[in-house]
Amino acid sequence: MAFLTSIIETVRPLLPDSATAWAVRQYVNHRLKLFGQMTTLQIDAAKRTASFDLELKGETQPLRVTVDRYELTTVGDKTFVEIKEFHTSREWINLLAREFLKGKKFEVPEAAKALL
Repeated sequence: MAFLTSIIETVRPLLPDSATAWAVRQYVNHRLKLFGQMTTLQIDAAKRTASFDLELKGETQPLRVTVDRYELTTVGDKTFVEIKEFHTSREWINLLAREFLKGKKFEVPEAAKALL
Protein backbone atom coordinates (compact mmCIF):
# COMPACT_ATOMS: atom_id res chain seq x y z
CA MET A 1 0.00 0.00 0.00
CA ALA A 2 2.95 2.34 0.59
CA PHE A 3 3.78 2.11 -3.11
CA LEU A 4 0.24 3.17 -4.06
CA THR A 5 0.39 6.05 -1.58
CA SER A 6 3.70 7.26 -3.02
CA ILE A 7 2.23 7.23 -6.53
CA ILE A 8 -0.84 9.18 -5.36
CA GLU A 9 1.34 11.71 -3.52
CA THR A 10 3.39 12.20 -6.69
CA VAL A 11 0.45 12.80 -9.02
CA ARG A 12 -1.84 14.59 -6.52
CA PRO A 13 -0.61 18.10 -7.41
CA LEU A 14 -1.46 17.37 -11.04
CA LEU A 15 -5.02 16.22 -10.31
CA PRO A 16 -7.91 18.66 -10.08
CA ASP A 17 -9.92 18.58 -6.85
CA SER A 18 -12.76 17.04 -8.88
CA ALA A 19 -10.67 13.91 -9.54
CA THR A 20 -9.84 13.67 -5.86
CA ALA A 21 -13.50 14.08 -4.97
CA TRP A 22 -14.46 11.30 -7.40
CA ALA A 23 -12.00 8.88 -5.78
CA VAL A 24 -13.12 9.72 -2.25
CA ARG A 25 -16.80 9.46 -3.26
CA GLN A 26 -16.20 5.97 -4.67
CA TYR A 27 -14.58 4.88 -1.41
CA VAL A 28 -17.36 6.38 0.76
CA ASN A 29 -20.11 4.88 -1.38
CA HIS A 30 -18.53 1.45 -1.07
CA ARG A 31 -18.34 1.78 2.74
CA LEU A 32 -21.81 3.27 3.26
CA LYS A 33 -23.87 1.40 0.65
CA LEU A 34 -26.25 0.05 3.32
CA PHE A 35 -27.29 3.60 4.24
CA GLY A 36 -27.44 5.28 0.84
CA GLN A 37 -24.96 7.07 -1.35
CA MET A 38 -22.92 10.22 -1.65
CA THR A 39 -24.02 11.97 -4.84
CA THR A 40 -21.76 15.02 -4.83
CA LEU A 41 -18.49 15.91 -3.16
CA GLN A 42 -16.30 18.97 -3.39
CA ILE A 43 -12.97 19.08 -1.56
CA ASP A 44 -10.65 22.05 -1.25
CA ALA A 45 -7.52 20.44 0.17
CA ALA A 46 -5.67 23.75 0.36
CA LYS A 47 -8.37 25.34 2.54
CA ARG A 48 -9.20 22.05 4.33
CA THR A 49 -12.91 22.34 3.51
CA ALA A 50 -15.43 20.01 1.90
CA SER A 51 -19.11 19.76 1.09
CA PHE A 52 -21.22 16.83 -0.03
CA ASP A 53 -24.74 15.56 -0.55
CA LEU A 54 -26.01 12.23 0.74
CA GLU A 55 -29.09 10.45 -0.54
CA LEU A 56 -30.00 8.34 2.46
CA LYS A 57 -32.44 5.46 2.46
CA GLY A 58 -35.79 6.48 3.91
CA GLU A 59 -35.17 10.20 3.36
CA THR A 60 -37.11 12.18 0.77
CA GLN A 61 -34.54 14.99 0.45
CA PRO A 62 -30.75 14.77 0.21
CA LEU A 63 -28.72 15.66 3.28
CA ARG A 64 -26.26 18.51 2.60
CA VAL A 65 -23.10 18.50 4.72
CA THR A 66 -20.58 21.33 4.73
CA VAL A 67 -17.25 20.85 6.48
CA ASP A 68 -15.96 24.34 7.17
CA ARG A 69 -12.66 23.11 8.59
CA TYR A 70 -10.92 19.79 9.01
CA GLU A 71 -7.47 18.93 10.29
CA LEU A 72 -5.13 16.07 9.49
CA THR A 73 -2.66 14.72 12.02
CA THR A 74 -0.12 11.93 11.72
CA VAL A 75 0.90 9.71 14.60
CA GLY A 76 3.57 7.22 13.64
CA ASP A 77 2.54 5.82 10.27
CA LYS A 78 -1.19 6.55 10.72
CA THR A 79 -3.05 9.66 9.58
CA PHE A 80 -6.22 10.90 11.25
CA VAL A 81 -8.85 13.42 10.23
CA GLU A 82 -10.75 15.54 12.73
CA ILE A 83 -13.73 17.58 11.61
CA LYS A 84 -13.45 20.88 13.47
CA GLU A 85 -16.40 22.87 12.08
CA PHE A 86 -19.36 21.70 10.03
CA HIS A 87 -23.08 22.02 9.53
CA THR A 88 -25.80 20.05 7.75
CA SER A 89 -29.19 20.75 6.27
CA ARG A 90 -30.85 19.00 9.24
CA GLU A 91 -30.71 20.76 12.61
CA TRP A 92 -31.19 17.55 14.60
CA ILE A 93 -28.17 16.02 12.84
CA ASN A 94 -26.13 19.14 13.63
CA LEU A 95 -26.92 18.71 17.33
CA LEU A 96 -26.33 14.95 17.36
CA ALA A 97 -23.10 15.13 15.38
CA ARG A 98 -21.66 17.89 17.55
CA GLU A 99 -22.36 15.75 20.60
CA PHE A 100 -20.80 12.57 19.21
CA LEU A 101 -18.11 13.87 16.83
CA LYS A 102 -16.61 16.60 18.99
CA GLY A 103 -12.92 15.82 19.52
CA LYS A 104 -13.10 12.51 17.63
CA LYS A 105 -10.40 11.55 15.16
CA PHE A 106 -10.92 9.02 12.41
CA GLU A 107 -8.14 7.08 10.76
CA VAL A 108 -7.68 7.91 7.09
CA PRO A 109 -7.15 4.91 4.80
CA GLU A 110 -3.60 4.65 3.51
CA ALA A 111 -4.53 5.34 -0.12
CA ALA A 112 -6.62 8.41 0.79
CA LYS A 113 -3.95 10.22 2.82
CA ALA A 114 -2.39 11.89 -0.18
CA LEU A 115 -5.78 13.05 -1.47
CA LEU A 116 -6.71 15.17 1.53
